[in-house]
Amino acid sequence: MNVLIVTDLEGVSGIIDWDAHETGTGKDQWQRELMTGEVNAAIAGAFDAGAERVKVAEGHNAIDILQLDRRATLVPAVYPAAPPYQGWDEGFDALIQIGKHSMAGTLDGVLAHTGNRSVEYVEINGIRVGESGTECAQAGDFGFPTVMISGDVAACRELEELLGDIETAPVKKGYDCHHAECMHPLAARELIREKARTALERLEDFAPFVIPGPVQLVQRLKKAYGEEQLARFADNPHVEVMDERTVAFKGVNTVEAFARRCGLDYTWPK
Repeated sequence: MNVLIVTDLEGVSGIIDWDAHETGTGKDQWQRELMTGEVNAAIAGAFDAGAERVKVAEGHNAIDILQLDRRATLVPAVYPAAPPYQGWDEGFDALIQIGKHSMAGTLDGVLAHTGNRSVEYVEINGIRVGESGTECAQAGDFGFPTVMISGDVAACRELEELLGDIETAPVKKGYDCHHAECMHPLAARELIREKARTALERLEDFAPFVIPGPVQLVQRLKKAYGEEQLARFADNPHVEVMDERTVAFKGVNTVEAFARRCGLDYTWPK
């Protein structure tokens, strides 16, 4: 069994403010310790369930590779953290999401956003999704299911509503964007390990989440795009400007459309 773990930062217990990545500072090391601890818990749960290979694809530059479980490999975060640059096509059986947050506009979501704080919403073929939902669809394009998520209560609820019976590890409860009741990191890690193991032990219960193509990924901003950006979109045959705040990125599937949203000149292999 080969397991892919994808990470974010805003859903980690104890994190209630935006990424404070400052290399070499105490704040940075504290952040990395929290993030790496939760990732290691998921890695341990995967191997408890019989995994033969675990790869971690990082969403934020927030994991300390020196502290990482040596049984796993790491793809460090470099923008864009997109599947074509992270080896999602290497024959995985399951996706686990760690440190996740809910989509933009979620009132009880800790640090809720979709991609970045300028985005009002993202819809894929009319389905409103956050970052976690987009990753579920991308995993589905590669043929494997999402089986487990950790993050705040709102993020776990969001993916349950999208996928149904998925294993969840809610490690904090949000009151608004910056206020939350957080589990102790050791307790959060215990929960994540348990849920990762349970999810993979019932792998046969899950199916890949696929949004049938062709795909139109619509992104609407809170404010208008800049004129230069709109001009660049106008020259791209895979992009449709719907209005000054709304742009559609097109592809044969979610992976291709999302890559184009990231500005990549990417075509899904035939």
